[in-house]
Amino acid sequence: MSDNLTADAMALREDIKDKYRAVAADPGGTFHFHTGRPLAKRLGYDDAVVGPMPDSAVEPFAGAGNPFELRTLEAGEKVVDMGSGAGFDNFIAASQVGASGQVVGVDMTQ
Repeated sequence: MSDNLTADAMALREDIKDKYRAVAADPGGTFHFHTGRPLAKRLGYDDAVVGPMPDSAVEPFAGAGNPFELRTLEAGEKVVDMGSGAGFDNFIAASQVGASGQVVGVDMTQ
């Protein structure tokens, strides 16, 4: 048996984009990974922050971690969210940095 496994990087990238696009288009769909409010809870997001957010901002969430476990952002900070997806973390970051701060989300999907 060969240990040389190769992957088509472009095909893999397109598959990943398709999965995350599917979550954004139909957050109530069935996926092989957790999404939405159950995922936010599982990752330790503060219920007081996530609870009042509209479903349209939370349900497409398909993140891999909770950056706000590290610390709360301060007013005026500038944030770049790489792999921002539908922008769930951007909404939280924007509420923490306020009008004097800036949040930019960058993602491989449109």
